[in-house]
Amino acid sequence: MARGASSLALVFALLAVSQCTAQTEQPIEWCNDASSITSTGVKTTSSTLRTTLGEEVCMNLCVKKMDSSIVGATPYPVMVREVTVEVSGEYPYDGQADSPFMYPFDEISFPPSGTYVIGENPDDNPSDPFEEQYCFSPQEGEECVYTACFEGYYLTDVTTARCYKIAVYNKVLYFDEDSTDLASSEGVSNMVKPENGMFMSAWVYPSCKAKSNLNMTIMAFKSERAPDPNNPDPYGPGDTGLDIRNSINYNPDTQTFFYYDCYNGEAISKPEYCCDKWHYVGVSIGEDGYGTLYVDGVAPMYVTEHKRDLIKFSKVPFYTKSRPDTGQDESNDGQFLIGENFTGYIDEIGVWDTNKTDAEYEQLRYKRTLTDADGAQRRFDMSTNVPKLTHVTVVDMPIPTIVPCVLGMEHNVGPVDGDCTTQVYGWNFCDSTLLKCGFGDIEVMATFGGSGGTSAGVNSGTSYGILTCDTPGHVSPRFVDVTASNDGRNFTNTETAGKTVRHLFLESSLYVTGEGNGGAQADSVCLDLPTKAVTFGAWGSVNQDGP
Repeated sequence: MARGASSLALVFALLAVSQCTAQTEQPIEWCNDASSITSTGVKTTSSTLRTTLGEEVCMNLCVKKMDSSIVGATPYPVMVREVTVEVSGEYPYDGQADSPFMYPFDEISFPPSGTYVIGENPDDNPSDPFEEQYCFSPQEGEECVYTACFEGYYLTDVTTARCYKIAVYNKVLYFDEDSTDLASSEGVSNMVKPENGMFMSAWVYPSCKAKSNLNMTIMAFKSERAPDPNNPDPYGPGDTGLDIRNSINYNPDTQTFFYYDCYNGEAISKPEYCCDKWHYVGVSIGEDGYGTLYVDGVAPMYVTEHKRDLIKFSKVPFYTKSRPDTGQDESNDGQFLIGENFTGYIDEIGVWDTNKTDAEYEQLRYKRTLTDADGAQRRFDMSTNVPKLTHVTVVDMPIPTIVPCVLGMEHNVGPVDGDCTTQVYGWNFCDSTLLKCGFGDIEVMATFGGSGGTSAGVNSGTSYGILTCDTPGHVSPRFVDVTASNDGRNFTNTETAGKTVRHLFLESSLYVTGEGNGGAQADSVCLDLPTKAVTFGAWGSVNQDGP
Protein backbone atom coordinates (compact mmCIF):
# COMPACT_ATOMS: atom_id res chain seq x y z
CA MET A 1 0.00 0.00 0.00
CA ALA A 2 2.83 2.38 0.78
CA ARG A 3 4.41 1.83 -2.64
CA GLY A 4 0.98 2.37 -4.30
CA ALA A 5 0.37 5.55 -2.33
CA SER A 6 3.79 6.92 -3.17
CA SER A 7 3.26 6.12 -6.85
CA LEU A 8 -0.11 7.87 -6.81
CA ALA A 9 1.44 10.91 -5.12
CA LEU A 10 4.14 11.00 -7.79
CA VAL A 11 1.48 10.94 -10.54
CA PHE A 12 -0.39 13.86 -8.95
CA ALA A 13 2.87 15.79 -8.57
CA LEU A 14 3.73 15.25 -12.22
CA LEU A 15 0.21 16.35 -13.23
CA ALA A 16 0.56 19.51 -11.14
CA VAL A 17 3.93 20.30 -12.72
CA SER A 18 2.47 19.59 -16.14
CA GLN A 19 -0.49 21.94 -15.50
CA CYS A 20 1.79 24.67 -14.18
CA THR A 21 4.11 24.30 -17.15
CA ALA A 22 1.22 24.41 -19.59
CA GLN A 23 -0.17 27.43 -17.80
CA THR A 24 3.09 29.37 -17.97
CA GLU A 25 3.66 28.42 -21.60
CA GLN A 26 0.54 30.19 -22.79
CA PRO A 27 1.47 33.01 -25.20
CA ILE A 28 1.70 36.49 -23.75
CA GLU A 29 -1.15 38.74 -24.85
CA TRP A 30 -2.74 42.13 -24.31
CA CYS A 31 -5.43 42.43 -21.68
CA ASN A 32 -8.89 43.02 -23.10
CA ASP A 33 -9.36 46.28 -21.19
CA ALA A 34 -6.07 47.89 -22.25
CA SER A 35 -7.76 50.72 -24.10
CA SER A 36 -6.64 54.31 -24.36
CA ILE A 37 -7.93 56.85 -21.88
CA THR A 38 -7.64 60.57 -21.49
CA SER A 39 -7.03 62.44 -18.26
CA THR A 40 -10.80 62.78 -17.86
CA GLY A 41 -11.13 59.00 -17.73
CA VAL A 42 -13.18 58.73 -20.92
CA LYS A 43 -12.30 55.54 -22.75
CA THR A 44 -11.83 55.54 -26.50
CA THR A 45 -11.27 52.79 -29.04
CA SER A 46 -9.54 55.14 -31.45
CA SER A 47 -5.79 54.81 -31.88
CA THR A 48 -5.44 58.59 -32.29
CA LEU A 49 -5.23 60.61 -29.09
CA ARG A 50 -5.94 64.33 -29.40
CA THR A 51 -4.62 66.79 -26.85
CA THR A 52 -3.70 70.45 -26.41
CA LEU A 53 -0.96 72.37 -24.61
CA GLY A 54 -0.87 71.28 -20.96
CA GLU A 55 -3.68 68.72 -21.30
CA GLU A 56 -2.54 65.27 -20.17
CA VAL A 57 -3.40 62.21 -22.21
CA CYS A 58 -2.66 58.64 -21.08
CA MET A 59 -2.60 55.14 -22.54
CA ASN A 60 -3.43 52.06 -20.49
CA LEU A 61 -0.91 49.29 -21.15
CA CYS A 62 -1.75 45.84 -19.79
CA VAL A 63 -0.29 42.44 -20.78
CA LYS A 64 -0.79 39.01 -19.26
CA LYS A 65 0.82 35.60 -19.48
CA MET A 66 -1.74 33.41 -17.71
CA ASP A 67 -5.51 33.27 -17.47
CA SER A 68 -5.17 32.00 -13.92
CA SER A 69 -6.46 34.01 -11.01
CA ILE A 70 -3.08 33.43 -9.35
CA VAL A 71 -1.23 36.72 -9.49
CA GLY A 72 2.52 36.82 -9.95
CA ALA A 73 2.91 33.08 -10.51
CA THR A 74 5.25 33.38 -13.50
CA PRO A 75 8.93 32.74 -12.68
CA TYR A 76 10.00 35.76 -14.78
CA PRO A 77 8.35 39.19 -14.89
CA VAL A 78 5.85 40.09 -17.57
CA MET A 79 6.71 43.54 -18.94
CA VAL A 80 5.89 46.18 -21.56
CA ARG A 81 8.60 47.83 -23.63
CA GLU A 82 8.82 50.45 -26.35
CA VAL A 83 9.12 49.58 -30.03
CA THR A 84 11.38 52.12 -31.72
CA VAL A 85 12.05 50.78 -35.23
CA GLU A 86 9.60 51.20 -38.10
CA VAL A 87 9.46 49.54 -41.53
CA SER A 88 8.64 52.02 -44.29
CA GLY A 89 5.23 51.33 -45.82
CA GLU A 90 4.50 48.46 -43.43
CA TYR A 91 4.93 49.46 -39.81
CA PRO A 92 3.77 51.19 -37.60
CA TYR A 93 0.28 50.05 -38.39
CA ASP A 94 -3.24 50.33 -37.05
CA GLY A 95 -3.31 46.84 -35.56
CA GLN A 96 -3.27 45.13 -38.96
CA ALA A 97 -0.29 44.64 -41.22
CA ASP A 98 -2.21 45.80 -44.29
CA SER A 99 -3.10 49.20 -42.78
CA PRO A 100 0.13 51.09 -42.07
CA PHE A 101 -0.03 54.55 -40.56
CA MET A 102 0.10 57.33 -43.11
CA TYR A 103 1.96 60.66 -42.94
CA PRO A 104 2.44 62.37 -40.55
CA PHE A 105 2.26 59.31 -38.27
CA ASP A 106 4.39 56.96 -40.39
CA GLU A 107 7.51 57.24 -38.22
CA ILE A 108 7.80 56.08 -34.61
CA SER A 109 8.64 58.93 -32.27
CA PHE A 110 7.91 59.22 -28.57
CA PRO A 111 7.25 62.64 -26.97
CA PRO A 112 10.36 63.68 -25.02
CA SER A 113 8.46 64.42 -21.80
CA GLY A 114 6.32 61.25 -21.84
CA THR A 115 6.35 59.33 -18.55
CA TYR A 116 5.32 55.93 -17.20
CA VAL A 117 2.97 55.54 -14.24
CA ILE A 118 2.71 52.11 -12.59
CA GLY A 119 -0.52 52.12 -10.60
CA GLU A 120 -1.10 54.21 -7.50
CA ASN A 121 1.67 52.33 -5.69
CA PRO A 122 4.40 50.57 -7.70
CA ASP A 123 4.86 48.01 -4.90
CA ASP A 124 1.26 46.87 -5.40
CA ASN A 125 1.71 46.24 -9.12
CA PRO A 126 1.70 42.49 -9.88
CA SER A 127 4.02 40.93 -12.43
CA ASP A 128 1.21 39.03 -14.16
CA PRO A 129 -0.87 40.71 -15.43
CA PHE A 130 1.42 43.73 -15.81
CA GLU A 131 -0.34 47.11 -15.90
CA GLU A 132 0.99 50.63 -16.35
CA GLN A 133 0.15 53.93 -18.03
CA TYR A 134 2.13 55.97 -20.51
CA CYS A 135 1.20 59.65 -20.08
CA PHE A 136 2.06 62.82 -21.95
CA SER A 137 1.24 66.43 -21.11
CA PRO A 138 2.46 68.65 -23.99
CA GLN A 139 4.73 71.51 -23.01
CA GLU A 140 5.93 74.45 -25.10
CA GLY A 141 7.94 73.15 -28.04
CA GLU A 142 6.17 69.77 -27.95
CA GLU A 143 3.08 70.73 -29.95
CA CYS A 144 3.78 68.14 -32.60
CA VAL A 145 2.66 64.66 -33.69
CA TYR A 146 4.04 61.47 -32.23
CA THR A 147 3.63 57.75 -32.84
CA ALA A 148 4.20 55.58 -29.77
CA CYS A 149 4.41 51.79 -30.12
CA PHE A 150 4.57 49.17 -27.37
CA GLU A 151 4.78 45.40 -27.04
CA GLY A 152 4.49 43.03 -24.12
CA TYR A 153 7.25 40.48 -23.58
CA TYR A 154 8.10 37.48 -21.45
CA LEU A 155 11.56 36.03 -22.04
CA THR A 156 11.55 35.52 -25.84
CA ASP A 157 7.77 35.62 -26.22
CA VAL A 158 6.28 38.94 -27.38
CA THR A 159 2.81 40.28 -28.13
CA THR A 160 1.75 42.06 -31.27
CA ALA A 161 2.65 45.74 -31.14
CA ARG A 162 0.12 48.41 -30.25
CA CYS A 163 0.69 51.84 -31.77
CA TYR A 164 -0.95 55.11 -30.82
CA LYS A 165 -1.09 58.35 -32.76
CA ILE A 166 -0.71 61.40 -30.53
CA ALA A 167 -1.63 64.75 -32.09
CA VAL A 168 -1.26 68.10 -30.32
CA TYR A 169 -3.70 70.74 -31.56
CA ASN A 170 -4.55 74.34 -30.74
CA LYS A 171 -8.11 75.61 -30.43
CA VAL A 172 -9.43 79.00 -31.53
CA LEU A 173 -12.78 80.80 -31.69
CA TYR A 174 -14.43 80.68 -35.11
CA PHE A 175 -17.06 83.07 -36.47
CA ASP A 176 -18.76 82.21 -39.75
CA GLU A 177 -19.72 84.95 -42.21
CA ASP A 178 -23.40 84.08 -41.76
CA SER A 179 -23.29 83.60 -37.99
CA THR A 180 -25.10 85.95 -35.64
CA ASP A 181 -23.65 84.42 -32.46
CA LEU A 182 -21.52 86.43 -30.07
CA ALA A 183 -19.04 85.15 -27.53
CA SER A 184 -19.49 86.76 -24.14
CA SER A 185 -18.27 86.49 -20.57
CA GLU A 186 -20.13 87.81 -17.56
CA GLY A 187 -18.47 90.03 -15.00
CA VAL A 188 -15.46 91.14 -17.05
CA SER A 189 -16.64 94.78 -17.13
CA ASN A 190 -16.72 94.86 -13.34
CA MET A 191 -13.05 93.86 -13.17
CA VAL A 192 -11.70 97.00 -14.88
CA LYS A 193 -12.05 99.96 -12.49
CA PRO A 194 -12.56 103.50 -13.87
CA GLU A 195 -9.71 104.94 -11.81
CA ASN A 196 -7.20 102.47 -13.30
CA GLY A 197 -5.68 102.03 -16.70
CA MET A 198 -6.58 99.08 -18.91
CA PHE A 199 -5.18 96.82 -21.62
CA MET A 200 -6.83 94.26 -23.88
CA SER A 201 -5.36 92.18 -26.68
CA ALA A 202 -5.92 89.15 -28.91
CA TRP A 203 -4.58 87.20 -31.85
CA VAL A 204 -6.93 87.88 -34.77
CA TYR A 205 -7.37 86.25 -38.18
CA PRO A 206 -9.90 88.25 -40.26
CA SER A 207 -11.33 86.11 -43.03
CA CYS A 208 -11.39 87.26 -46.64
CA LYS A 209 -14.94 85.88 -46.76
CA ALA A 210 -16.15 88.80 -44.65
CA LYS A 211 -18.96 90.93 -46.00
CA SER A 212 -18.00 94.33 -47.38
CA ASN A 213 -19.16 97.70 -46.02
CA LEU A 214 -19.23 96.32 -42.50
CA ASN A 215 -17.02 97.03 -39.52
CA MET A 216 -16.13 93.84 -37.67
CA THR A 217 -15.81 94.04 -33.88
CA ILE A 218 -13.11 91.84 -32.40
CA MET A 219 -13.92 92.64 -28.77
CA ALA A 220 -15.88 95.39 -27.06
CA PHE A 221 -16.89 96.62 -23.63
CA LYS A 222 -20.48 97.79 -24.03
CA SER A 223 -23.37 98.94 -21.88
CA GLU A 224 -27.05 98.19 -22.42
CA ARG A 225 -28.50 101.70 -22.63
CA ALA A 226 -31.68 101.39 -24.70
CA PRO A 227 -34.80 101.74 -22.48
CA ASP A 228 -37.18 98.79 -22.47
CA PRO A 229 -40.67 100.01 -23.56
CA ASN A 230 -42.26 97.32 -21.41
CA ASN A 231 -40.28 98.42 -18.37
CA PRO A 232 -39.86 102.22 -18.56
CA ASP A 233 -36.70 103.71 -17.13
CA PRO A 234 -37.70 105.50 -13.89
CA TYR A 235 -35.34 108.32 -14.87
CA GLY A 236 -37.03 108.81 -18.25
CA PRO A 237 -36.00 107.99 -21.81
CA GLY A 238 -33.26 110.58 -21.90
CA ASP A 239 -30.46 108.09 -21.19
CA THR A 240 -27.27 109.57 -22.65
CA GLY A 241 -24.81 106.94 -21.39
CA LEU A 242 -22.16 105.43 -23.62
CA ASP A 243 -23.13 102.36 -25.60
CA ILE A 244 -19.63 101.39 -26.76
CA ARG A 245 -17.18 101.94 -23.91
CA ASN A 246 -14.00 100.47 -25.48
CA SER A 247 -13.61 98.37 -28.62
CA ILE A 248 -11.11 96.89 -31.10
CA ASN A 249 -12.36 96.53 -34.67
CA TYR A 250 -11.33 95.62 -38.22
CA ASN A 251 -12.56 97.00 -41.53
CA PRO A 252 -12.11 94.48 -44.38
CA ASP A 253 -12.53 97.09 -47.13
CA THR A 254 -9.67 99.31 -45.97
CA GLN A 255 -7.69 96.51 -44.25
CA THR A 256 -7.34 98.59 -41.11
CA PHE A 257 -7.65 97.87 -37.41
CA PHE A 258 -9.11 100.64 -35.30
CA TYR A 259 -10.05 101.57 -31.75
CA TYR A 260 -13.40 103.25 -31.08
CA ASP A 261 -15.58 104.35 -28.19
CA CYS A 262 -18.62 106.62 -27.87
CA TYR A 263 -16.79 109.23 -25.80
CA ASN A 264 -14.11 110.67 -28.06
CA GLY A 265 -11.56 107.89 -28.48
CA GLU A 266 -10.58 106.91 -32.00
CA ALA A 267 -7.41 105.49 -33.54
CA ILE A 268 -6.92 103.91 -36.98
CA SER A 269 -3.97 101.81 -38.11
CA LYS A 270 -2.23 102.02 -41.45
CA PRO A 271 -4.26 100.37 -44.26
CA GLU A 272 -1.94 97.40 -44.78
CA TYR A 273 -3.22 94.48 -42.71
CA CYS A 274 -4.59 91.92 -45.12
CA CYS A 275 -7.22 89.33 -44.37
CA ASP A 276 -6.43 85.60 -44.06
CA LYS A 277 -3.38 86.39 -41.94
CA TRP A 278 -2.83 86.33 -38.19
CA HIS A 279 -2.29 89.70 -36.45
CA TYR A 280 -1.66 90.59 -32.81
CA VAL A 281 -3.76 93.61 -31.80
CA GLY A 282 -3.79 95.42 -28.47
CA VAL A 283 -5.14 98.61 -26.89
CA SER A 284 -3.54 100.23 -23.85
CA ILE A 285 -5.16 103.16 -21.97
CA GLY A 286 -3.39 104.85 -19.07
CA GLU A 287 -4.95 106.28 -15.93
CA ASP A 288 -4.58 109.73 -17.49
CA GLY A 289 -6.64 108.73 -20.56
CA TYR A 290 -3.76 108.60 -23.04
CA GLY A 291 -3.88 105.39 -25.02
CA THR A 292 -2.18 103.46 -27.82
CA LEU A 293 -3.46 101.11 -30.50
CA TYR A 294 -0.86 98.42 -31.33
CA VAL A 295 -0.82 96.14 -34.38
CA ASP A 296 1.95 93.58 -34.99
CA GLY A 297 4.75 95.49 -33.27
CA VAL A 298 6.01 98.74 -31.77
CA ALA A 299 9.05 99.75 -33.87
CA PRO A 300 10.68 99.18 -37.28
CA MET A 301 12.40 95.80 -37.69
CA TYR A 302 14.02 94.02 -40.61
CA VAL A 303 12.25 90.81 -41.63
CA THR A 304 15.58 88.93 -41.57
CA GLU A 305 19.21 89.76 -40.94
CA HIS A 306 19.99 89.71 -44.66
CA LYS A 307 16.89 91.51 -45.95
CA ARG A 308 16.22 95.24 -45.91
CA ASP A 309 12.45 94.77 -45.97
CA LEU A 310 10.70 96.07 -42.85
CA ILE A 311 7.90 94.40 -40.96
CA LYS A 312 4.53 96.12 -41.01
CA PHE A 313 3.37 97.53 -37.69
CA SER A 314 1.20 100.30 -36.28
CA LYS A 315 1.46 102.26 -33.05
CA VAL A 316 -1.28 104.91 -32.97
CA PRO A 317 -1.86 107.28 -30.00
CA PHE A 318 -5.27 108.54 -28.89
CA TYR A 319 -7.04 110.03 -25.87
CA THR A 320 -10.23 109.00 -24.08
CA LYS A 321 -11.81 108.98 -20.64
CA SER A 322 -14.12 106.10 -21.48
CA ARG A 323 -13.95 102.97 -19.33
CA PRO A 324 -15.98 99.75 -19.08
CA ASP A 325 -19.32 99.88 -17.25
CA THR A 326 -18.33 98.48 -13.87
CA GLY A 327 -21.78 98.41 -12.33
CA GLN A 328 -20.84 100.89 -9.61
CA ASP A 329 -24.22 102.52 -10.21
CA GLU A 330 -25.72 99.11 -9.29
CA SER A 331 -27.17 98.76 -12.80
CA ASN A 332 -24.83 95.89 -13.76
CA ASP A 333 -25.36 96.69 -17.44
CA GLY A 334 -21.73 96.20 -18.47
CA GLN A 335 -21.02 93.65 -21.19
CA PHE A 336 -17.89 92.11 -22.68
CA LEU A 337 -18.64 90.86 -26.19
CA ILE A 338 -16.42 89.09 -28.72
CA GLY A 339 -16.97 88.75 -32.45
CA GLU A 340 -19.88 91.07 -33.27
CA ASN A 341 -20.24 91.06 -37.10
CA PHE A 342 -16.84 89.36 -37.21
CA THR A 343 -15.79 86.69 -39.71
CA GLY A 344 -12.65 84.74 -38.94
CA TYR A 345 -10.74 83.37 -35.97
CA ILE A 346 -9.70 84.79 -32.57
CA ASP A 347 -7.43 83.37 -29.87
CA GLU A 348 -5.51 84.29 -26.70
CA ILE A 349 -7.79 87.08 -25.49
CA GLY A 350 -6.64 88.94 -22.40
CA VAL A 351 -8.01 91.84 -20.32
CA TRP A 352 -5.93 93.72 -17.72
CA ASP A 353 -6.83 96.33 -15.10
CA THR A 354 -3.69 98.30 -15.95
CA ASN A 355 -2.04 99.77 -19.01
CA LYS A 356 0.98 98.23 -20.78
CA THR A 357 4.22 99.69 -22.10
CA ASP A 358 5.66 99.01 -25.54
CA ALA A 359 8.04 96.43 -24.10
CA GLU A 360 5.24 94.66 -22.22
CA TYR A 361 3.12 94.51 -25.38
CA GLU A 362 6.06 92.95 -27.26
CA GLN A 363 6.60 90.42 -24.49
CA LEU A 364 2.98 89.31 -24.73
CA ARG A 365 3.18 89.15 -28.54
CA TYR A 366 5.87 86.49 -28.37
CA LYS A 367 4.43 84.59 -25.41
CA ARG A 368 3.00 81.15 -26.21
CA THR A 369 -0.05 81.49 -23.97
CA LEU A 370 -1.27 83.68 -21.13
CA THR A 371 -0.86 82.34 -17.61
CA ASP A 372 -1.80 83.47 -14.11
CA ALA A 373 1.65 85.04 -13.79
CA ASP A 374 0.73 87.59 -16.47
CA GLY A 375 -1.81 89.17 -14.11
CA ALA A 376 -4.75 89.38 -16.51
CA GLN A 377 -8.15 89.99 -14.93
CA ARG A 378 -9.58 87.48 -17.40
CA ARG A 379 -7.88 85.43 -20.12
CA PHE A 380 -9.19 82.99 -22.70
CA ASP A 381 -6.93 80.49 -24.46
CA MET A 382 -9.88 78.60 -26.04
CA SER A 383 -8.59 75.25 -24.76
CA THR A 384 -8.79 75.26 -20.96
CA ASN A 385 -10.64 78.55 -20.42
CA VAL A 386 -13.48 78.11 -22.91
CA PRO A 387 -16.04 77.35 -20.14
CA LYS A 388 -15.86 81.02 -19.11
CA LEU A 389 -17.25 81.99 -22.53
CA THR A 390 -20.77 81.39 -23.80
CA HIS A 391 -22.11 81.01 -27.35
CA VAL A 392 -18.79 79.93 -28.84
CA THR A 393 -17.66 77.76 -31.73
CA VAL A 394 -14.20 76.29 -31.27
CA VAL A 395 -12.09 74.74 -34.05
CA ASP A 396 -8.54 73.44 -34.45
CA MET A 397 -6.09 75.98 -35.86
CA PRO A 398 -2.47 76.98 -35.10
CA ILE A 399 -1.52 80.54 -34.12
CA PRO A 400 1.82 82.38 -34.53
CA THR A 401 3.00 81.84 -30.95
CA ILE A 402 3.06 78.06 -31.43
CA VAL A 403 6.54 76.71 -32.14
CA PRO A 404 5.98 74.36 -35.11
CA CYS A 405 7.83 71.11 -35.67
CA VAL A 406 9.43 70.10 -38.97
CA LEU A 407 8.64 66.58 -40.21
CA GLY A 408 10.40 66.51 -43.58
CA MET A 409 11.28 68.44 -46.70
CA GLU A 410 11.18 68.15 -50.47
CA HIS A 411 14.91 68.52 -51.20
CA ASN A 412 17.11 67.15 -48.42
CA VAL A 413 20.15 67.95 -50.55
CA GLY A 414 20.76 71.38 -52.05
CA PRO A 415 23.58 73.35 -53.66
CA VAL A 416 25.93 75.42 -51.51
CA ASP A 417 25.01 78.38 -53.74
CA GLY A 418 21.46 78.21 -52.39
CA ASP A 419 18.38 79.50 -54.22
CA CYS A 420 16.84 76.04 -54.42
CA THR A 421 13.10 76.36 -53.89
CA THR A 422 11.96 73.60 -51.57
CA GLN A 423 8.89 72.67 -49.57
CA VAL A 424 9.18 72.04 -45.85
CA TYR A 425 6.58 69.75 -44.27
CA GLY A 426 5.54 70.04 -40.66
CA TRP A 427 2.92 70.30 -37.94
CA ASN A 428 1.22 73.45 -36.63
CA PHE A 429 2.37 75.82 -39.36
CA CYS A 430 0.13 78.88 -39.46
CA ASP A 431 -0.51 81.65 -41.97
CA SER A 432 1.24 84.50 -40.18
CA THR A 433 2.89 87.68 -41.44
CA LEU A 434 6.44 86.60 -40.56
CA LEU A 435 6.90 82.93 -41.46
CA LYS A 436 10.49 81.70 -41.63
CA CYS A 437 12.52 78.60 -42.37
CA GLY A 438 15.78 78.01 -40.59
CA PHE A 439 18.80 76.25 -42.11
CA GLY A 440 21.24 75.95 -39.26
CA ASP A 441 21.71 79.50 -37.98
CA ILE A 442 20.53 81.14 -41.22
CA GLU A 443 16.94 82.42 -41.44
CA VAL A 444 14.99 82.86 -44.68
CA MET A 445 11.46 84.05 -45.34
CA ALA A 446 8.83 81.40 -46.06
CA THR A 447 5.51 81.30 -47.87
CA PHE A 448 2.54 79.48 -46.36
CA GLY A 449 1.45 76.50 -48.45
CA GLY A 450 2.94 74.83 -51.48
CA SER A 451 2.09 73.38 -54.86
CA GLY A 452 0.58 69.93 -54.92
CA GLY A 453 -0.01 69.72 -51.19
CA THR A 454 -2.32 70.78 -48.39
CA SER A 455 -1.70 73.63 -46.02
CA ALA A 456 -2.44 73.82 -42.36
CA GLY A 457 -5.32 75.46 -40.73
CA VAL A 458 -8.13 77.23 -42.44
CA ASN A 459 -11.31 75.19 -42.45
CA SER A 460 -9.34 71.99 -42.97
CA GLY A 461 -9.49 70.62 -39.45
CA THR A 462 -5.80 69.69 -39.69
CA SER A 463 -2.63 71.18 -38.26
CA TYR A 464 0.01 69.88 -40.63
CA GLY A 465 1.01 71.70 -43.75
CA ILE A 466 3.65 73.06 -46.03
CA LEU A 467 6.00 76.02 -46.12
CA THR A 468 7.84 77.03 -49.28
CA CYS A 469 11.23 78.70 -49.01
CA ASP A 470 14.50 79.16 -50.91
CA THR A 471 17.60 77.57 -49.41
CA PRO A 472 20.08 80.27 -48.34
CA GLY A 473 23.29 78.58 -49.41
CA HIS A 474 26.38 78.11 -47.29
CA VAL A 475 30.12 78.76 -47.44
CA SER A 476 30.99 75.05 -47.69
CA PRO A 477 29.32 71.61 -47.83
CA ARG A 478 27.74 70.61 -44.54
CA PHE A 479 24.65 69.21 -42.81
CA VAL A 480 22.33 71.64 -41.01
CA ASP A 481 19.13 71.21 -38.99
CA VAL A 482 15.98 72.47 -40.71
CA THR A 483 13.60 74.42 -38.47
CA ALA A 484 10.61 76.74 -38.86
CA SER A 485 9.02 79.68 -37.06
CA ASN A 486 5.49 81.07 -37.11
CA ASP A 487 6.42 84.40 -35.52
CA GLY A 488 9.89 84.97 -36.96
CA ARG A 489 11.58 84.59 -33.58
CA ASN A 490 10.81 81.24 -31.93
CA PHE A 491 12.11 78.35 -34.06
CA THR A 492 11.64 74.60 -33.83
CA ASN A 493 13.56 73.02 -30.97
CA THR A 494 14.57 69.59 -32.26
CA GLU A 495 15.14 68.28 -28.71
CA THR A 496 11.74 69.21 -27.30
CA ALA A 497 9.99 68.26 -30.54
CA GLY A 498 11.73 64.90 -30.59
CA LYS A 499 12.32 65.14 -34.35
CA THR A 500 15.25 66.25 -36.49
CA VAL A 501 15.24 66.98 -40.23
CA ARG A 502 18.58 67.74 -41.86
CA HIS A 503 19.59 69.42 -45.10
CA LEU A 504 22.89 68.81 -46.88
CA PHE A 505 24.57 71.70 -48.66
CA LEU A 506 26.55 70.05 -51.45
CA GLU A 507 28.91 71.20 -54.18
CA SER A 508 27.19 70.37 -57.48
CA SER A 509 28.84 68.95 -60.57
CA LEU A 510 27.27 67.57 -63.74
CA TYR A 511 28.03 64.22 -65.31
CA VAL A 512 26.71 63.88 -68.87
CA THR A 513 26.75 60.48 -70.59
CA GLY A 514 26.31 61.84 -74.11
CA GLU A 515 23.45 59.44 -74.73
CA GLY A 516 19.79 60.10 -75.43
CA ASN A 517 18.46 63.63 -75.72
CA GLY A 518 21.07 65.07 -73.36
CA GLY A 519 20.53 66.90 -70.11
CA ALA A 520 21.52 66.08 -66.56
CA GLN A 521 20.71 66.78 -62.95
CA ALA A 522 23.11 68.47 -60.60
CA ASP A 523 23.31 65.59 -58.12
CA SER A 524 19.49 65.74 -58.12
CA VAL A 525 19.81 68.56 -55.63
CA CYS A 526 17.16 70.84 -57.09
CA LEU A 527 14.52 69.54 -59.48
CA ASP A 528 12.44 72.65 -60.04
CA LEU A 529 14.73 74.68 -62.34
CA PRO A 530 12.13 74.68 -65.17
CA THR A 531 9.93 76.89 -63.00
CA LYS A 532 12.52 79.68 -63.00
CA ALA A 533 14.37 81.78 -65.54
CA VAL A 534 17.86 80.28 -65.72
CA THR A 535 21.22 81.71 -66.85
CA PHE A 536 24.24 79.47 -66.42
CA GLY A 537 27.74 78.59 -67.57
CA ALA A 538 30.23 75.87 -66.72
CA TRP A 539 33.77 74.61 -66.93
CA GLY A 540 33.84 71.26 -68.79
CA SER A 541 36.16 68.34 -69.33
CA VAL A 542 35.69 66.25 -72.50
CA ASN A 543 36.04 62.50 -72.12
CA GLN A 544 38.11 61.43 -75.17
CA ASP A 545 37.17 57.79 -74.62
CA GLY A 546 33.46 58.49 -75.00
CA PRO A 547 31.31 57.83 -78.10
